[in-house]
Amino acid sequence: MSRQVIVVEARHYRTGEVVAVELEPPFYRRIVPVRRDPRHLPWIAPGLVDIQVNGFGGVDLNGPPIDREEWRRLCRSLLTHGCTHFLATVITRPADSYRELLPALGELWAEEPANCVGFHLEGPFLRPEEGYVGVHDPQWMPPADPEWLCWAQKACGGGCRMITTAPEASERGLDLVRAAVQGGIRVAVGHSAAMGAALERAIEAGASLWTHLGNGLPHLLPKWENPLVHALGSKLPYASVIPDGIHLPPHAFRAVARALGDRLILITDAIAAAGMGAGSYRLGDRQVDVDEAGRAVDRASGRLAGSTLSPFAGVFRAAACLDRPWAECWEAFSVRPARWLSLRHGLEEGAEASFCLLSDEPEPRLLGTFLRGEAVFSDQERP
Repeated sequence: MSRQVIVVEARHYRTGEVVAVELEPPFYRRIVPVRRDPRHLPWIAPGLVDIQVNGFGGVDLNGPPIDREEWRRLCRSLLTHGCTHFLATVITRPADSYRELLPALGELWAEEPANCVGFHLEGPFLRPEEGYVGVHDPQWMPPADPEWLCWAQKACGGGCRMITTAPEASERGLDLVRAAVQGGIRVAVGHSAAMGAALERAIEAGASLWTHLGNGLPHLLPKWENPLVHALGSKLPYASVIPDGIHLPPHAFRAVARALGDRLILITDAIAAAGMGAGSYRLGDRQVDVDEAGRAVDRASGRLAGSTLSPFAGVFRAAACLDRPWAECWEAFSVRPARWLSLRHGLEEGAEASFCLLSDEPEPRLLGTFLRGEAVFSDQERP
């Protein structure tokens, strides 16, 4: 028995053309232009794709293993902010603790993937020197070990889609990059001092993105011989940037985003405080204080500890800062990261129907989220 076909009429986010979108879950069945007055119709755009989520909606992915209800709450919270695809991110932690956390997350994901498309290991193979570590603890950063990555992939049920590493930081750094790529894992450089020949070798080995470019770097660096300038001038296909106005001040965000052009990918680097409010939260073993402006600071070190940004808000903050149409920034937070992950994601017939309905006047508002052709959020649910 065939499934019911659903029709949504909306304005295409790139062209402004009114389209009738026929859904036969989980796919788009047909997308055709129609003659309608667009003024009272919502926009339709591919769901947002966040490749760096450390937590959200009060749930921390980096503490003790979460339970099924917490997992559902995290996935649900992200859907209410337009995120139809995300990578659950595990940051550097004590070696033994991976043995408990990764299988637990892998089981939750296998039972109920929802909008999670896998895992991002940010560490543990990062650069341990002061200035590069951020809030990652250098005592938990061993030399690169390709065999450990193979173990980790099995431990989380084959769900590892991405690893962030500093390939120049240890003797087997490039071996790790090659092993990851061979195993179908995307490699990002981050918390790294890779420049010049070292960065070129990492790219040749398969590294294809720089994680939160401009962060995880010392405050004082040589004018030209520094990782930021080298990354911008390199052949890396992509770099991710946090558009919260805190990790990079607005002028720096504009400079980096404009230099990257269509290599820009937007992320939140969200922690449990995202989607919540001011207060005290956890990021693994760290106590994080969040002020009224949303700035998240590690209480012990005074360093930034992830962000409180939501994906939907991130699009419009980026657009306002760059003084560009929001649709351009939406691409950098949806189709582009999906492409990097080799996901077919866009308003195309036959593709998975995961999308957002939104208005942009008088202010940006998410009206609804669809996941694989099913309505999973409506703004009427908001209090």
